[in-house]
Amino acid sequence: MENYYQPETPGKCVASMKKSGRLGVALLALVVGVALFFIGHRTGEGQAAVPETPPAGAGSVTVEEYRAALEGRMEELCRQVAGAGEVHVAVSLEGGFAYVYACDRKVTSAGESTSYLTVGNGAGESVVYLSEKAPTITGIGVVCTGGMDAEVRRELTSLLAAAYGVGANKIYVTGGR
Repeated sequence: MENYYQPETPGKCVASMKKSGRLGVALLALVVGVALFFIGHRTGEGQAAVPETPPAGAGSVTVEEYRAALEGRMEELCRQVAGAGEVHVAVSLEGGFAYVYACDRKVTSAGESTSYLTVGNGAGESVVYLSEKAPTITGIGVVCTGGMDAEVRRELTSLLAAAYGVGANKIYVTGGR
């Protein structure tokens, strides 16, 4: 059986490409590839910068105030469940508030570019604020006097999962004094 593949050293490969006239094509392809890479990864000069502070019109609630309000609403909801008794809730959150701004995304063969839509002109230009996203609930802990009862635990877990869109595996209910 004849061996068709014979590994070449880089020098032999370049010499072979020179002979066949493919070296120029390969170099041109390399230059075009590098140019497209840098064009696709531009920093977006001239685009409006997204502000670091909350926009006017966004809620002025801190993450801690939001957490305390959530815990209070959850405690009140859980107290309505038969057999729950006295209830205390702790909530874990991921991140902070996120602000959503209007933007224009363009996809071309050179890549994707995003520019934020602005209103005003010159020094009075500002990005268009759309909405605010609350931090994600990552866990809920419930301590209640009826928490040792399996039926109460199941009811509280199902209630919180449905009301707040949190997986039952992220909710823990236990008994307390």
